[in-house]
Amino acid sequence: MLNLNKKQKYLLACSHGPDSMALFYMLKEEGYKFAVAHVNYHLREESNLEQQQLEEYCAKTGVQLFVKDVDEYLGKNNLEEKCRVIRYSFFKDLVNQHGFDAVLVAHNQDDLIETYLMQKRRQNLVQFFGIKENPIIFDVKIIRPLLSYSKQDLLMFCNLNKVEYSIDKTNLEDVFLRNQIRHKIVERMSKSDRVKILKEIDDENLKLALINEKISKINSNKCEEYNRLTDEEFLYAIVKLGRELKPNFTMSRNQGLEIRKIFLSDKANISVNVDDLTLVKSYGSFQFVDQKIETDFSFKIEKPSTLDTEYFYLDFTGDTSNRNVSKDDYPITIRNAKPNDVYLIKGYEKQLRRLFIDWKVPVTLRKRWPVIVNKDGTIIYVPRYQKDFKKEDNCNFYVK
Repeated sequence: MLNLNKKQKYLLACSHGPDSMALFYMLKEEGYKFAVAHVNYHLREESNLEQQQLEEYCAKTGVQLFVKDVDEYLGKNNLEEKCRVIRYSFFKDLVNQHGFDAVLVAHNQDDLIETYLMQKRRQNLVQFFGIKENPIIFDVKIIRPLLSYSKQDLLMFCNLNKVEYSIDKTNLEDVFLRNQIRHKIVERMSKSDRVKILKEIDDENLKLALINEKISKINSNKCEEYNRLTDEEFLYAIVKLGRELKPNFTMSRNQGLEIRKIFLSDKANISVNVDDLTLVKSYGSFQFVDQKIETDFSFKIEKPSTLDTEYFYLDFTGDTSNRNVSKDDYPITIRNAKPNDVYLIKGYEKQLRRLFIDWKVPVTLRKRWPVIVNKDGTIIYVPRYQKDFKKEDNCNFYVK
């Protein structure tokens, strides 16, 4: 029944529910090498009894069991995501410690359809519709071998083969959206209904693949490039860029369409906050900035030397006249620009913020742009902003 590699060793994620217990039985009957991982969150009264029953079943069948006992208070906010992180971190540790080739998860066809309907109901900008069969989660290979089986198929399998299992009573309630979709829609579907919606999911993923193929060819941060996209392509392109900086980045369609208006606006500098990131449009270009990244820095150099930081690189061991730095200026300080900084240019003081505007320095760079200050506290050098800067060989100072 299972199309897995018998030369490999698997870790089965098992809750003691009918789906994972059906997979447990199949693995055992077909002679696969596997161990079981169980997480007890202690969120339900029955959780200790379920753990005990699973321990007894593993002992009876001679299968090694690993248990994660969660004794910390998880609270009510983002509970599902907290449990997910705990669960997959546990799996990753076991895979690394014991050399398992993959983790088996018993999601079924009902789970796949429920997930798709939830995505559509919420209008999520997803990376994939439904559930991937073989994703990589927390750097661990996940295999879901039961996606072609319905929930009812697995219940019948357990009952027919006298496989013990527990029922999570919270799954019978209609408090959560997933349960409402499960009981009112998915469980009432006929076989033809299932075939139809599975075809729809495949078609949606094909469209998504074509969109991703198109936006992956964009190698620019120019607004005009993105303005050529359709609304749907634009939304996915923005989400893709956000996830490069924050893997779990999310954005609503309304937020995305507001960003599109910003791209089309004539204003030179506009910023908007989305899911802890700031999207900044500056002079026809744009970028995402992590709001948590530190912009303030200060490095003191007592004598001519080299320094390599995340903000800039310098090698002042040679001639530094091109940076207006002499031996009499030491100790010098390289720090980020401040709002009230002034810079002496040809005998005239000019506010640095005005200079940045003249140079068209992107807003995202202004707070972290380095300046060189001499021992008297005077700014003696500000590197010129160049939009298409290319580092030359033997460059003794450049901004990263």
